Amino acid sequence: MATSEAKVTSVKPLDNHDAKWLNLVQIEYTNLDGEPRTWEAVRRTTRPKDSPVDAVHIIATRSSPESENGPEVLLERQFRPPAGKIVVEFPAGLVDGGETVEEAAVRELREETGYVGTVVDEGKETRPLVFHSAPASSFSCASTVRVQIDMSRAENKDPKPQLEEDEIIECFWVPVKGMYAALRKFQDDGLAIDGKVGAFAEGIETLMTLRMG
Repeated sequence: MATSEAKVTSVKPLDNHDAKWLNLVQIEYTNLDGEPRTWEAVRRTTRPKDSPVDAVHIIATRSSPESENGPEVLLERQFRPPAGKIVVEFPAGLVDGGETVEEAAVRELREETGYVGTVVDEGKETRPLVFHSAPASSFSCASTVRVQIDMSRAENKDPKPQLEEDEIIECFWVPVKGMYAALRKFQDDGLAIDGKVGAFAEGIETLMTLRMG
């Protein structure tokens, strides 16, 4: 995916009544000293009433006995206009009404990548954590779901994404143990790194460093 093919051509103010997906709102609140204050934030217009989150991010992994690199994680590259760059991300998407985050993860994974995966069963009752991506400026929150992809399944031999008309997404695999170095290379090549992907890689790198210490 060439980094020079997509670019931002203009940026202009947008009134709330013209916005389809996001609204700018003013929040009135009382601080810890009991004093009235105001704040500005962005709110999504799409969160279902029965969902605690707007979106789901999918950490999809595969393992192969023949692989010398160990487990691999599935990433995507796509142009994001607010960043003005191609961004390296996890597969992700909005939660539909009536869906659990796990159901949304399996659906979005298949739509964006063509892969059919199974939610990782940790053997105990768990509810995905709710992450606030930018709590200083946005109401938006999401959960992360871990999904295992069995490469022996027929549909995973030649995955067929079901992308929307305006979506151009490139999927690729990166070894988990080499992820931090791969992201640095992508950044050097002019790509942007999504915060969830960066935090995941930083966490792995920190754990590896602590184990070596």
